[in-house]
Amino acid sequence: MAIDVTPLPPADAVRAFLARGNRLDPSFSWLDVWQEEHASMFTVAKSAGFDVLGDIYQAVQKSLAEGKTFRDFAGELTPTLQAKGWWGKQPVRDPQTGETVMGQLGSTRRLQTIFDANMRVSYAAGHWANFERNKKARPFLRYVHVEEQPHPRWQHHLWHNTVLPVDDPWWETHACPNGWGCKCTLQSLSQRDIDRLQRQGEKLKFEAPETTFTDWTNKRTGEVTRVPTGIDPGWAYNPGKAGYRVALAGADKLISAPPELAALANSDPTWLTKPLADEFSQWFDQAAAGGPLDRTMVTVGALDQKVLDALDRQDVRPQSGAITIDQRTVRHILRDAKGPQAVSAEDLRRLPELVAQPRAVLRDRRDGALLYIFDPADGSRYGKLVVRLDFSRRARENGGDRQTIVTNAVRTAGLVEDRVLTDANTYEVLSGSL
Repeated sequence: MAIDVTPLPPADAVRAFLARGNRLDPSFSWLDVWQEEHASMFTVAKSAGFDVLGDIYQAVQKSLAEGKTFRDFAGELTPTLQAKGWWGKQPVRDPQTGETVMGQLGSTRRLQTIFDANMRVSYAAGHWANFERNKKARPFLRYVHVEEQPHPRWQHHLWHNTVLPVDDPWWETHACPNGWGCKCTLQSLSQRDIDRLQRQGEKLKFEAPETTFTDWTNKRTGEVTRVPTGIDPGWAYNPGKAGYRVALAGADKLISAPPELAALANSDPTWLTKPLADEFSQWFDQAAAGGPLDRTMVTVGALDQKVLDALDRQDVRPQSGAITIDQRTVRHILRDAKGPQAVSAEDLRRLPELVAQPRAVLRDRRDGALLYIFDPADGSRYGKLVVRLDFSRRARENGGDRQTIVTNAVRTAGLVEDRVLTDANTYEVLSGSL
């Protein structure tokens, strides 16, 4: 029976990869970064001392979002790496030992490894996000072995058709990819799917295969690790689950991501509300309580593709896709909360939800500001969040160093009558309806 292993639409994969971009960490050896660490950072061996890691990250990000092939990836990236001297075998200094050794920098084969590993790990994170969302209806995962030629892995073949619950501990070490070049995949199943496969003659196995281990020594650290037989050292973890978890906390990377990627990452309107709901409400309460005012800025959402397309038709192209707010703005809105046009603190505390799922998004023809329209908790009139595009300010992104950051900033909020918003001479509807 033919198995459909076509990758899912890449939104979840892009989210996971964007989250890794929060840390571009040059390294000397692949042994310096271990297993789950890869989920929260991006690195390339022998990149330390060369200004190439950002170029490689951007090239992988573009390939992932646009569905580019390895030939496209290598063709666009190779001239940049060669111009910066990161190509061929060269003497490189090991920062750990101080020794200079001959090291393989860029090559077609290395780029193939970088491309394949990052693509497969990103798609694994996207798949795992889907498994989590659909776990109630499709509570099982099936291991599907895809032959690697010319050297198929017999252990992976033995794992083929293993069917276990999504939360079974076997997946913590055996969820693919399980090594360099591993093309195996996981398929989510319902009980009806299982019954159908068995009727079709598939010999499914409902117990976790016996796991044996081999001691393996990391030459860089001397640490001895027990590696499951059939899994390459460094791959004995669940890449998809690790990436999924990091992606849930990766909203702040949307600030520096291209707007189209931010929109793609935000294409599931429930994504940002999950990691941000509790975190934002706590941050909001601290801001509302008074005390010292800091310059922390937080991400509360992203412009979606419909809004970007509508703006593009007017030759408006925001520099960032992220929507943010700072403590000074929160206090400004709350100070105005006593008037008849005031938005309640209860509504403001659910800001990520309002941005992710607005009733409509309007553009003010007078000054270009966006209005995110929502239904207030008390049911009176409409609520509006006024978002200024390409708003520049000195702030700390997620508590980091103070810097000039350009985002789309929530500047004020209020209540408004529908007759005001339906004035076509003043407002243009970009998405949704009133």
